Amino acid sequence: MTGTRTGRRGSTTAWADIDLHALGRNLERLRRGLSPGQAVLGVVKADAYGHGAGPVGRALQRFGIDGLVVADMGEGIALRRAGVTTPILVIDPPLPSQLRLPALHRLDATVTSVAEACVLATAASRAGRTVDVHVRVNTGFAGFGAPRAGLTDVLAAVAATPALRLEGLYTHLSGAYGSHEDGGVAELERFGEAVEAARAAGLLPPLVHALSSAALGRPLLTGAAARIGCTAVRCGAALFGIRMVDGDLPLPLAPVMSVKTRVTRVTALEPGDVADYAAASAAPRRTPVAVLPFGFSDGHHLHRLAGGVLLIRGRPAPVLGRPFMSGLLADLTDIPGVQPGDEAVLIGRQGDHRITVEDIAARSGLRPSAVTLLGSRVVRRYRSSAAGKDQPE
Repeated sequence: MTGTRTGRRGSTTAWADIDLHALGRNLERLRRGLSPGQAVLGVVKADAYGHGAGPVGRALQRFGIDGLVVADMGEGIALRRAGVTTPILVIDPPLPSQLRLPALHRLDATVTSVAEACVLATAASRAGRTVDVHVRVNTGFAGFGAPRAGLTDVLAAVAATPALRLEGLYTHLSGAYGSHEDGGVAELERFGEAVEAARAAGLLPPLVHALSSAALGRPLLTGAAARIGCTAVRCGAALFGIRMVDGDLPLPLAPVMSVKTRVTRVTALEPGDVADYAAASAAPRRTPVAVLPFGFSDGHHLHRLAGGVLLIRGRPAPVLGRPFMSGLLADLTDIPGVQPGDEAVLIGRQGDHRITVEDIAARSGLRPSAVTLLGSRVVRRYRSSAAGKDQPE
């Protein structure tokens, strides 16, 4: 159950269409919903949620994003090598072996303790460059960040050395991803106390941020953040048109990714033939099927696609059995005339039907942003204008 993928249009059998025009529209619409002057930091960790960090980072830079956010130094360096020059914040504090990297690659570093600030300052001074620093404060999520009790000591340690520049203060609200309307409010109140302590000490940096995509759709959080004095937001999923929780972001955000493959064979299961490695998948009757070269190594959500569908010839085709590592079977009982080479849609629209990442997440138990994390065999194609100029990268 394998298929060949290349960057050549004629031989590609599985690909993701990335609509950079939609990405730009989503950024514009997000800005309209923010207070004037608020900075937008685009989160592009995990290869921009599977959309391709390099092309997405360059596109966001063209669209005027105020900065980007990644998880670790390697992701930040990869963006620099891809030609991204906008500020890049790295969330994970640098390891001892990485202390010179923020200075060498102009990456904004996260600091959570006085000790981290001191060793980073020494490395930056030796490199002869100033490193911009954001201090993360712990407001109750997984132990991440500086304790609030010692926050001003950390801020003072950053501000005391010319090798570091205090650029930001931030936290992350885990409660915003829950189902309760007031989720995240208590965390944001704790962050407000930290912001006030920094302000009272004369150590409040220009960028103060706590709200992520899920939080932007909650008036209780956006109102409280404005009162605290937040000057920036971090948007990842929202930029890609992904809604992390029900009802978040009442904005017309468009999905940026669609995922497609092609039928490689049309065959049939005879009564008793199995659709996967389990005897329970035996066909009760003769069943026409399409063989598709897209398996759980290409999209890990297929591990949990029981009862799922894809689209062929504009109609839903149920997935038969459990997908293989490199392929799957789809039931063609209600879709006559399917031929090898026909396009199938796993995420996106075909005809009058549409499959969304939110649909897949609800069925599989995954977070919506995880659905777009694709395997390396899936070619990314980028459309850079409303007219539809396509190019593989």
